[in-house]
Amino acid sequence: MEWTAPLQIFTYWFIAIAIGLVFFRKETFSFNTNFDLRRKILLGASLLIVAFNAFVYSNSTYDGGRSIDLASVIVFAVGNGIAETFMFYAMFVLGEKLMGLLTKNPWALFIAGFVFFMIYSGFIHALFWLDLLPEHVNQASPYKPFFMPTQILIAGSWALSFFWYRDLPSVFVLHGLVDLTMIMNVKFTLFG
Repeated sequence: MEWTAPLQIFTYWFIAIAIGLVFFRKETFSFNTNFDLRRKILLGASLLIVAFNAFVYSNSTYDGGRSIDLASVIVFAVGNGIAETFMFYAMFVLGEKLMGLLTKNPWALFIAGFVFFMIYSGFIHALFWLDLLPEHVNQASPYKPFFMPTQILIAGSWALSFFWYRDLPSVFVLHGLVDLTMIMNVKFTLFG
């Protein structure tokens, strides 16, 4: 069997979802209903950041003439939104636990978790996604300089959502929206 890009993606998702269901069963199947003002502001800010990301991403990429594969759009937005969120949070918790060996200071725990989250995110995108996805970055786009700062804002809002509320379901949706933006602009298929 050939180790195709779609097979690599599905394998990554399988591993990520297995890790998520082992370590995040409670957070996955129960929803924190505490919607205090801080959480409402955080969710509102997260939605605005995701919307800004959609603008920046849509104006910094091209599709190479590929057409939209609706099945891939749906499967990728849902599959990667769930799977990769699990992996991001597994790394976040690893950072928290390691820092917890040194201190119980909540901000130190958050920073360690966030750093592990960001390191994993950088590695998975640089070593996995960039090799699998077709060429799509418009290097000449005037919006390209906003891409990384926007990604950091996304990661920060998702990290806070998990740190303060252990909120996975909201971030599944937010991540799915980011992935929807990506696949609608890059236009690749998981089934071809």
